[in-house]
Amino acid sequence: MRFWDRASNAVALLAVAYGLGVAGTIWDWHQHMIGPGTQPPHVVIDLGGLLVLGVLASSGKVDFRSRSFTALYLLLVLVALIGLGPFVLMMAAPRSSLMTTLMRSMMSSGALLAYLPLVLLAGWAAWRWLSLARLSWWRLAAALGIVVVAVGTVWDLYWHQTHPMEMGMSMATLPPHQMIFAGFVIGLVGSAYGAAAQPRRPISVEST
Repeated sequence: MRFWDRASNAVALLAVAYGLGVAGTIWDWHQHMIGPGTQPPHVVIDLGGLLVLGVLASSGKVDFRSRSFTALYLLLVLVALIGLGPFVLMMAAPRSSLMTTLMRSMMSSGALLAYLPLVLLAGWAAWRWLSLARLSWWRLAAALGIVVVAVGTVWDLYWHQTHPMEMGMSMATLPPHQMIFAGFVIGLVGSAYGAAAQPRRPISVEST
């Protein structure tokens, strides 16, 4: 039985995840151009970002019994709830008082603090990924892409809190959206190059 090298698979998965982020962002821009924005593009963006974080944070040797892994797991769950929670609630109870409270809280300054775990996790995951092997431009791009996305996401929340939006306005013209898109593109270019450049050395495992 043969398995591809785990590191090569991780880099390829990073490229797929960043590709989801790019596709979801373009889809979101298109949806806002033709009418009110819908949630499915945001889910694609969030899934792409969460997958990037998961791959970066879990690469290399992981001690599942360590406190650092427990903290990482809890932080990842928290970020997933922040990213996907509003979508689940909107689908399950769009007119509930809980949904109204959530939307009102998103426009408060305290909501910015709720996104702090995203930035922390992105920075930690990028640092861990870069510490696993010799630094190269494509590894730097693959790691820093999600950091740019995380910072852009916080900026986007602040931007929507302080700038009124008009129907049919192009999201592609907003600086935070451009930053998020740039982050996904940077990560995609780096990880795609890394996946293509890495030698494919299958590891043979003798079956017992």
